[in-house]
Amino acid sequence: MSIIRLLSFILIFILSFSSANAAKTNLPKIGDYLVANISSNSNDYKITKRYYQKLHRSNPNDLLALDRLLLLSILDGDLYSANNYSFKLAQAGCDKKVNSCCMNNQSPQGHLVNGISYLNSYKQGFADQSFASIWRGEISDSTFVRLLRAWVWADSPSLDKSMALIDLISSDDHQYLTLVHKALIYDFADEIELAEIFYEQSLSIQNDLYVMQLYLNFLNRNSLVKEKNKFVSEYLSDYDDAFIEKFTKSNNNRIIQNPLQGIGIVLFNAQSLIKNVNQELSHMLFQLALETSPNMHEIKYIFATFLSQTQDQDKARDILSLIPKTHYLGHFAAIQISETYSYEDESAKAINNLKNFSESEENFEIFLSLGNFYRYEKDWNNAIKSYRAALDLGEALDKENLWEVYFNIGIVHERTKNWKLAEQNFINALELYEEQPDVLNYLGYSYIDMDQNLSTAKEMIEKAISLKPNDPYIIDSLAWYYYKVGQYEDALSLLEFSIDMMPYDPTVNDHYGDVLWMLGNEIQARYYWKKAIELDIDEPLQEKIHRKLLKGI
Repeated sequence: MSIIRLLSFILIFILSFSSANAAKTNLPKIGDYLVANISSNSNDYKITKRYYQKLHRSNPNDLLALDRLLLLSILDGDLYSANNYSFKLAQAGCDKKVNSCCMNNQSPQGHLVNGISYLNSYKQGFADQSFASIWRGEISDSTFVRLLRAWVWADSPSLDKSMALIDLISSDDHQYLTLVHKALIYDFADEIELAEIFYEQSLSIQNDLYVMQLYLNFLNRNSLVKEKNKFVSEYLSDYDDAFIEKFTKSNNNRIIQNPLQGIGIVLFNAQSLIKNVNQELSHMLFQLALETSPNMHEIKYIFATFLSQTQDQDKARDILSLIPKTHYLGHFAAIQISETYSYEDESAKAINNLKNFSESEENFEIFLSLGNFYRYEKDWNNAIKSYRAALDLGEALDKENLWEVYFNIGIVHERTKNWKLAEQNFINALELYEEQPDVLNYLGYSYIDMDQNLSTAKEMIEKAISLKPNDPYIIDSLAWYYYKVGQYEDALSLLEFSIDMMPYDPTVNDHYGDVLWMLGNEIQARYYWKKAIELDIDEPLQEKIHRKLLKGI
């Protein structure tokens, strides 16, 4: 049970006694607000929603409770309830004799949800009015609002009205997204020549994969074979054949089938349109984008990544599972699902998820990721098997990051004391990518640790630092070189930087202790060695450091 969930239960128990007298009234209790706040931090929207519903029943005109219920309903994917709470919020405490519209209490989020609801009911006029009312608050942005309104009128009969709204956007503001939505609206209205012009103009500025996928869908639907071939050669030349095959798989069904799905693209773009959007509002915009544009799998992938970063792994997995395996993001979604399991220390589930995917499709990235998960679990044999499967596919497909497979195979051999094989794989990786700083650092540090090829190792690490400045691991490696050659003051100055950057790394603490000892600071050295032992979860340093604590260096 999470700490937040446990606190919720404890607080509910305590407040059930302390609020006994208050229960005789209909006034909301302080404890209810506290419990709702604790629950809202646990990503359990249904629990939080129940507390605010309790507050709402106690006081139907409680604006805070209504505003939270509106937002929580959106986050929970319940747009029907969100729309109802939005109208209740507008009506709360309103005297119709004074204000017949009763919209003073309405929030920008409420106007947004109302606009979506009206458009879903084919009430374009009301939808346009609702979107136009988003003129204040955290989600107010003129370009965002104008693009929303443009999609309301995206049908052919009102196309001029739609384009007039987009043309109000300054040419200097969000030019790329303005061109994208012109292309999408002309595409939706079957204005083929104009759509093609604006697709090309937008892609000349920026090559977003989701826009490229929408353009490719346009080319397929309109049988523009020559243009499709040009598109592949011009925009996909840097991708490998396996990716291109999945990406260009023929799809003659419209991705955007109605204006509401176009609204979903605007909501997806909102993160780059609206300034200083907080985490909660970002979540809301992603959720609305998902609900309104379900055919856009790119929205699912980015939204799930966001959810994973906010520790909502269950919901992230649910959304990722909606991306078809056959989609070009399918195997990346499977890898991301395994990552969510790893964040929860569920390594077995992470591995089984990738194994299941590999049974239906042999995929380079899947095998590479599977090898990594086996390596994290120190299952060296299965790690090597997975890496070799990735190597076979990578060589056949001429994968750009084939070096990564050699690097990881080298790590496995180094950890299992097969240095000759490890060294050869590190060299193989550098032959493919000679300026890869992590490989240069790993091989260079290994040489230093074994007192081999010290001058070559120093050159490798200095090159790595030039490629990746201020990386504390690489700086630690250079410090270790200076320690090995007896330049302890130089080593100390570098290690002071590394230990400031990585105070909880056992190796850095161990190295810092060694340098301090050689400089005569024996008490401080023992302190850092003890700290290194406490931090050394995997225990490779324990025996060596215990000896130093007893005898010194």
